[in-house]
Amino acid sequence: MAATSLWDARYVVVDVETTGSDPSHHRIMEIACLVVEEGTITERFVSLVNPHQPVPPSISALTGITNGMLANAPEEADVFRHVLCILAAPDTILVAHNAAFDWKFLQSTFQRLGYGSPEIARLCTYRLARRLLSPAIRRLGLDGLIAHFNLRISRRHRAEPDAEATAQILLHLLRLAASQGYNSPAELLRLQHAPHHHLYIPQHLRRQLNELPEASGVYSFYDRSGELLYIGKARNLSRRIRSHFCSDDGLWNRLSGRRIWSIRWEETPTELSALLREVERIWREQPPANSVGKELETYAFVRLTLSDRFPRLLVEMETATTDDPLIGPLPSRLLAAHLLQFLQRQYRLRPCTDLLQNAPNEPACFYAELGSCSAPCNGTTSELAYRQQVQHLLKGALYGIPSWAQAVFSGMQRYADQWAFEQAAVLRPLWRFLHRWGRSSLPLWLQACSFLLFVPATGKGWELTCFVRGSFRGHRVIQSLSDKAAIQDFLSECLQRPSQPTWLDIARLDALSRWLAQQSPEGCRLTLLSDGLPVPGIVGQPAGLPLDSADCNQQK
Repeated sequence: MAATSLWDARYVVVDVETTGSDPSHHRIMEIACLVVEEGTITERFVSLVNPHQPVPPSISALTGITNGMLANAPEEADVFRHVLCILAAPDTILVAHNAAFDWKFLQSTFQRLGYGSPEIARLCTYRLARRLLSPAIRRLGLDGLIAHFNLRISRRHRAEPDAEATAQILLHLLRLAASQGYNSPAELLRLQHAPHHHLYIPQHLRRQLNELPEASGVYSFYDRSGELLYIGKARNLSRRIRSHFCSDDGLWNRLSGRRIWSIRWEETPTELSALLREVERIWREQPPANSVGKELETYAFVRLTLSDRFPRLLVEMETATTDDPLIGPLPSRLLAAHLLQFLQRQYRLRPCTDLLQNAPNEPACFYAELGSCSAPCNGTTSELAYRQQVQHLLKGALYGIPSWAQAVFSGMQRYADQWAFEQAAVLRPLWRFLHRWGRSSLPLWLQACSFLLFVPATGKGWELTCFVRGSFRGHRVIQSLSDKAAIQDFLSECLQRPSQPTWLDIARLDALSRWLAQQSPEGCRLTLLSDGLPVPGIVGQPAGLPLDSADCNQQK
């Protein structure tokens, strides 16, 4: 698998309804494919299929699908040509509950239609639930997990509702897997086939486990000599640390045979402060069993050269060398290059690298003929009009990330409609990034990342987190949102500590965006501050008080 994160993979959740249980004699009569990306369902395909054989009365009674409904249903070849296109995209994992049943029917159908047996990774939510959930949870069928996760699903035993239930169960299991230290799709695919029994825990560790609090925080494991092995964070320290002491946990492979001898932890007011503390400690202490977070200088930006008469876009790997707006952070230089190309086309900015000379009598360049550049070189666009294009780009970086994501997604769809799957695959990582960042409600402009975030603290009160111009300024817990003096004091302290954002600040900002996009709790409030934005006429929300700002979940 090329995907490096559980949320980077493209999951296609499939459910089939069939005329019987034997694929050599029976046929699929209904199929649903739900595409899950970045924690949301992004595409649905549902269709009846004409099986050209009668539906047994017992199956009609169970599913509600009758022979009359199937008489004019689409043919198998037409339906599965589309299904194959959905499954053909890179980094796709086919997901089903009791996946062996669905796959044997899909495989038989593909072979019968002359497609052979497609090579695709498969994930079974039943097997995964056996290894992630407590052994006390015995009902792991679809109905049992619907009840366990308190899902609301109607019309069971039809393809789309069953696929919807499986997709929701998958999202719960992905979050649970991430909380237990599984970081990649490859680890998840191995986990579903792993043995499921618990390790022996020495007596001295049992005593420490019994002392663990039911609170959020950061924890670390040490060997007998006191050397640090691993650092993690938890919403619930007791549950999270206990989950490691299972043979299915991916941490044990990374320990390379070294034994955990002692556990230390520090409590935090919220899971968010635990996350930011974890990012800092992993980078500073470099624990050997942590595989993510040790290298931070991989982020990249798209720089807008405002000092130029006609600004252009560049990929930038440094933050302290320029006062120009930096669009980002992006996880890699390659992704920054793809965003640069998208923004050039979207806002028709010049791609030429030479000093621009006015040539009013010269024909426009190739990019202008394609419509991807507004041709300031020959006077087609005035300096004022070009600056307006730049202003529109910066406003998009503040408030328009969801529209950028939608534009990239539309480009992917156009390529897919033309069967140009390789070109669509190139755009997919950019769409995932923009989709995730848009859900966080943060500006995608480093110098504009000045904000206060209010998160309900454990027990009571609120934890305030402040960033100014992309630099992390700290946390503080207040008892009430009505305590405006405490909020103003904290904000004043933060604004009095000017500094350039470090790579650690950028990693914290990226971690915060992921947290807001995936796990933001009910009631958190994000308020952008207008301080420090470098371009006149483009400002964030006023700093003056954030108490009536929108709930994060409603903004996304």
